[in-house]
Amino acid sequence: MTAAASHRVSYLVAIAWVALTVSLASWWLAVGLKLTRQVSNGVSPAETGDSLRRMFIWEGAVFIGLLLAGGIAMVLAIRREHQRRQALETFFMAFTHDLKTAIASVQLQAEGLLEDWPDRAPRAPLERLAGDTVRLQIQLENSLFVAQPDGRLLAERIDVDAAIARLARDWADLAVRVTGRAAVLADARGFDTIVRNLLQNAVVHGGARHVEITIAGGDTDRVRIRVSDDGRGVSPSLVPRLGQPFTRSGPSSGSGVGLFVCRQVAARMGGALRFPRDAGTGQGLTVDLELPGAR
Repeated sequence: MTAAASHRVSYLVAIAWVALTVSLASWWLAVGLKLTRQVSNGVSPAETGDSLRRMFIWEGAVFIGLLLAGGIAMVLAIRREHQRRQALETFFMAFTHDLKTAIASVQLQAEGLLEDWPDRAPRAPLERLAGDTVRLQIQLENSLFVAQPDGRLLAERIDVDAAIARLARDWADLAVRVTGRAAVLADARGFDTIVRNLLQNAVVHGGARHVEITIAGGDTDRVRIRVSDDGRGVSPSLVPRLGQPFTRSGPSSGSGVGLFVCRQVAARMGGALRFPRDAGTGQGLTVDLELPGAR
């Protein structure tokens, strides 16, 4: 039996089970109401007591059997779905580990060739290759977070300024200036994903050359990180919809999944990602990231 046929049979069995149980429950309700009316009218059901008793015994047994069968089937279906999900998670973990290793190897080789190639003209393909590896890493992380919306995230101490300086090296033509210092409690992979998406969004979709990152609240329980770029920005009417999936800010923009993933990951880490009301009124785009502080 093919998978499509198996799915059709499962749906038909489920529909039949629901129809039988609902019909039997409705019949019981009708009989109960009828007996109630007879008693209220002073008519004794003694002459029909034996037949009603047999009917209730058989129909009750069938009703209970159907309920038990349906419950067992649902338990088995839940167990099978859990096993399938565990298998998929294992596959994703193994696949992404190998893929990340391969992408990192390609990126390191491209960066090594760039350092050994003094001539500017032949460097262009290598620069595109290095940029594409960064983009692949970001898309891979975004896909993993979308595919596992309830995946486990850790609470680690992260020095914000050091982490941003490390990640900014992937964009050689982007000047990133960080003001302030603080540490947050967040998942390292989730934090890297947010910063990478914001920097990638500024470079690719905004055409930015400079990014200002201001860190505040290092001595409090909440750390606020403001990321502002000098790119093209977005229309003010689009600002309230930023962070929603498939929201495009222009012909050159992506699917909007990156900012959506940033907002979801920040919320899962106990923080928030916001776009100020004046984020699109001037040049560039401003994003506010708030995370739990680590003191």
